Amino acid sequence: MTEMPPKETPPRESRSALEQLQQQLKEQTPERLRERLPQEPRQERPQQQRQEQPPGPKHGQKKGKLNWKTLLTVAVVVVVLWQLAQVLTHSHSKGTAGAQQSSVPSSSPKPTPAPTVTLGGHRVAAGNGPVLILNPGLVSPGGHVEVIGSGFAPKTKATVYLRAGKSAKVVAHTYTSRAGMVTTGFVFPTGGTAAKATVIAQVGGRQASASLVTPGGMATAKIYGKAAGKPGDHVTVNASGFTPGEKVNAYWGRVNGTPAATLTAGSAGTLSMASVPVGIAPVGPTTLVLVGTKSHATATAPYQMLGLYPSVTMHPWAARAGSPVTFTGSGFAPSEPILIYLDASGGTPALTATASSGGSFSVGFVIPYGLKGTQRLTAIGSQSRTSVTSGLDILPYMPSAQASTYDALPGTVLTFYAKGFAANEVVEVFAGGKLVSAFRVDAKGSAAAQGHYVVPSGTGPGLGITMVGQKSGGTAHAKVSVGAAPQGVTVPPQPPYVLPPSLGGKPTSPPASKGKPSTGKHSGSPSPHP
Repeated sequence: MTEMPPKETPPRESRSALEQLQQQLKEQTPERLRERLPQEPRQERPQQQRQEQPPGPKHGQKKGKLNWKTLLTVAVVVVVLWQLAQVLTHSHSKGTAGAQQSSVPSSSPKPTPAPTVTLGGHRVAAGNGPVLILNPGLVSPGGHVEVIGSGFAPKTKATVYLRAGKSAKVVAHTYTSRAGMVTTGFVFPTGGTAAKATVIAQVGGRQASASLVTPGGMATAKIYGKAAGKPGDHVTVNASGFTPGEKVNAYWGRVNGTPAATLTAGSAGTLSMASVPVGIAPVGPTTLVLVGTKSHATATAPYQMLGLYPSVTMHPWAARAGSPVTFTGSGFAPSEPILIYLDASGGTPALTATASSGGSFSVGFVIPYGLKGTQRLTAIGSQSRTSVTSGLDILPYMPSAQASTYDALPGTVLTFYAKGFAANEVVEVFAGGKLVSAFRVDAKGSAAAQGHYVVPSGTGPGLGITMVGQKSGGTAHAKVSVGAAPQGVTVPPQPPYVLPPSLGGKPTSPPASKGKPSTGKHSGSPSPHP
């Protein structure tokens, strides 16, 4: 509600001056009338006769002429009196109208555009209207604000208003100085909740304004029950001093970022037994901070933050490369990202996960080939920075293999049997340190009658064969006894074995054109390729 100043009445001095002026004019009117009448010859008459003469026009004076001049003079006097009364009445009405206008700090009629000048490369107004400044312009509720204005009428009543939103109220009364200066101040209300307000100085028919910024009101909060806990716990809070119905964000140890919870103030601007989840904050003494989204009112309550002690488990804790495993953990902060490192505690994480509302997580992966021995997996909460480590033992592959026969003669074609390799991997066959064949095992890591190798002449009495898995690195050995050929058969050596693209090798050179003999020598046996 704005305060209406009392309606001013014409001053006593103004009424007295008007009455005196009217009295003087009445007294001077007969004298002016006598001066304008024609003078008659003086005749000496007895004093007694003049005193007995009845009042009326003098002897010899024309009655019509006297009446005409008298009426003209009276008319002139009436016109003069009317003009003086209009001047005084108009002056009084202006003062009364100005006092009524100052009661409400509304915008004045649209003024004539002020002239502009160029200053600092910008067009700025160069008017000479009143100016208002505040010191300080940023104040908390309960703080003192000094109001300084200039450019007003001298020695005139001034009213200072504080407008927040659509409402305004008077905060100070004063008078301008001889130089038209306004100097006053006021205390910003402790119940003020607006982030921005406007201070208006009204002097007569002129006004000036300035913006005032405030961080909002100071609300109060209290935690009921145990004022200590860890992230994921809940506390019960009572608070007051907020705007009715506004949203209130709850933070822990800070006033920005993502709030731990968003509450709604009641019709009285209070929070009654509200449940707030404990968020992430440094271990030790911290603060629960409640901030109104509209009023920016702030309330705080002390709290003791306890540490987190998470745990992790590997299922299974030992497995061969290529096997699926599950890495689970608990005791982290609710909903925080989990960074999982392999044999490290920083850098690029090998895996990531997100904790549930209860602070647990679970992530599955397949053990990559190439890992051997004992590995360490470290899980770190990206927000709480709590960490825990678990071990993983990588078991080796131990395959077994044998040739299609235990005894052979030069020229015998051998195939191979194997099991215990990694699923679907390529197994390379070596004899005498050279690659002589290769094949692929099935999903169970087994193969039967795969590969192709011809026992050359000059081999014996034993032939050692080694099979190596390309991915698993598993190695298996087989041995074949080679006897001497009874009739002296000579088996020419085979061309070097080239791993085909289907088994992960490079493409072979194109075959020779038709009609041209091959330059290579072979035994005439089937191709050694599988």
